[in-house]
Amino acid sequence: MRVQWLAIAALLFAVNAGPHAQSASEKTSEQEASEVYHFSSPDQRTVIPFALRQNTIFLKLKIAGSDQPLEFTFDTGSGSTYLDTAVAKRMGLKTSGSGAVHGAGSGEVPVTYIDSVTLELSGLTSSGHRLKVTDLSGLKPHQDGFLGHDFIQRFAITIDYAGGKMTIADPSTFAYSGPGESFPVKFRGPWPYIDGIVAVPGVEPESGEFLIDSGSSDAVDEPSIANTTGPVRKVQTGVGLGQPGEGVVGLALYLQLGSFRLDGPIDSCCSENPDQKRMIGTEVLRRFTVILDYARNRIILEPNAHFKDPFPDA
Repeated sequence: MRVQWLAIAALLFAVNAGPHAQSASEKTSEQEASEVYHFSSPDQRTVIPFALRQNTIFLKLKIAGSDQPLEFTFDTGSGSTYLDTAVAKRMGLKTSGSGAVHGAGSGEVPVTYIDSVTLELSGLTSSGHRLKVTDLSGLKPHQDGFLGHDFIQRFAITIDYAGGKMTIADPSTFAYSGPGESFPVKFRGPWPYIDGIVAVPGVEPESGEFLIDSGSSDAVDEPSIANTTGPVRKVQTGVGLGQPGEGVVGLALYLQLGSFRLDGPIDSCCSENPDQKRMIGTEVLRRFTVILDYARNRIILEPNAHFKDPFPDA
């Protein structure tokens, strides 16, 4: 699921001959950040447990003004944060305006809007969001909504798939010193891409930019599987918002991400959305601790205990 954006600049610190000093523009950036989000902890971070169900991250939050707990998924492949129409009606939330978006499938998906929404997570409030409201009843597993780029881009987020916890931090205070490998992020609008290589039987290895999509349960989506000399089977592709299409799935020889080689991932082709021809989903991401540091235009991958788990059969 992928759909619109808004970016936050990294905070820069001026250094003089004495102690650290801040320019007027830096103070303004900090003030703007404090107005759109607030951590209850003085260390400007919070740790949120999540459940991984069907290769989908589920976490709990509330919308300010309501005591109803909601189950949201976490979707780096979505340009916006979404709320299910039935949930909005149940909560008595009023929408205004209408539009259309393109999701994983073909065709346009109608949406309405709820502006100036504050999201409440454990230890964190994040304000000023525009929620896109549409029918999510067809998504499996069931979800009340999903967090997209407008939320994710504000923070430095560490997804500990093995530990089932997510650390959300203020990017101005975040520092990484672990053993992971850093990948430059190339944004196409709100969508984050990193470089990778996929090899399938009978085809020369294909290099390209892959969308990092935590909202997808797939391992890899990559077009060369359609030309493989290995076995494939027909499947529905582009499942999500929009109408699904027809494609194929088979086994790749390997996926190479920097120095990391993952052997035998399932490779699917092809989404009806041209932005998703090459994509890496949770069946790969769950083998890492994933650090989303958009303020510094990087994603860090740190192999976890599941890195060498065999991939399911195609």
